[in-house]
Amino acid sequence: MRDWFDAYREDMQWAFDEAERIIGDMPGVFGTTGRKMLDEAHALKEDNPNNYISFLLPLWLRSCSELSIQDSRRLSLANIFGMMYFQTIDYVMDSPGETAPELLPLANLLQLEFINIYSSYFPAESPFWNYYRTYLKQWADAVTYENEENYYLDNPVRMAHKAAPIKLSVAGSLILSEQISLIPKLEEATDYTLITLQMLDDVMDWKKDMKEDNYNSLVAFVRAELQIPTDQAISPEQIEQVIYIKDGLNRYAEQAAANHLQVEDINELVPHLRDFSYHLLEELRNAAKNIEKDRIVLQTGGLNYWLSKNV
Repeated sequence: MRDWFDAYREDMQWAFDEAERIIGDMPGVFGTTGRKMLDEAHALKEDNPNNYISFLLPLWLRSCSELSIQDSRRLSLANIFGMMYFQTIDYVMDSPGETAPELLPLANLLQLEFINIYSSYFPAESPFWNYYRTYLKQWADAVTYENEENYYLDNPVRMAHKAAPIKLSVAGSLILSEQISLIPKLEEATDYTLITLQMLDDVMDWKKDMKEDNYNSLVAFVRAELQIPTDQAISPEQIEQVIYIKDGLNRYAEQAAANHLQVEDINELVPHLRDFSYHLLEELRNAAKNIEKDRIVLQTGGLNYWLSKNV
């Protein structure tokens, strides 16, 4: 059951349809490229759990903010543009080159739509814009120093800050509903969920991240397990040994379980944020269980392993 997703299908359809309409009005190549990017992020077309929280969080917050359906949908729409904007900037930072002249203007058009929606709710003097500055600084700091600091071991919340602008819907929803006192608690719960989301993403991408010399929390975890300093090389074989032979993924998942305990506190306020956090934890645990199951089958002999995979 994924009530945290299925209960909001109609809301998401509205938000993505509206985003497609707005992007379709962008001039020339920007509309074409923007629609392609939107299709790749579309929750109802592509199974991309990394993006879910971006546009679902404003909808989940209806349970405590009591915002109207239309207002929560518009904040979700804003977050779609925000997600696309920051992903575009991240891509250009990671892959500067021939695509930058086309993508950077598109990024500015996406940011314009993102800001326009929030500006329609919050005048210049609103405290909302202080939160905007805070989250933007968190994002900028996190993406700039990611390869220079060991976030997973030293300060895991910095992993969450790579997606800090997602929290704008928390600040926005609670300011509109005059519940500013709840912002710190829900900010924290969102951060812990984002840490687990990044951990799960790092399990899927560790080989790619190693190849591209990107920071990866699973690689950092294995380095710590093997006591290999960051200035010394680590091989894919060493990582695979910890993951597949030494049961490392189960120990790695313990951090995700600790993250989820911090999110449990907001269950009555935003139950579907809590459910999503638990879903991520279970995904990580299932990955560890599958590895353990394969290891046990392998230990009983190659024929049994072949049968388990093919029969």
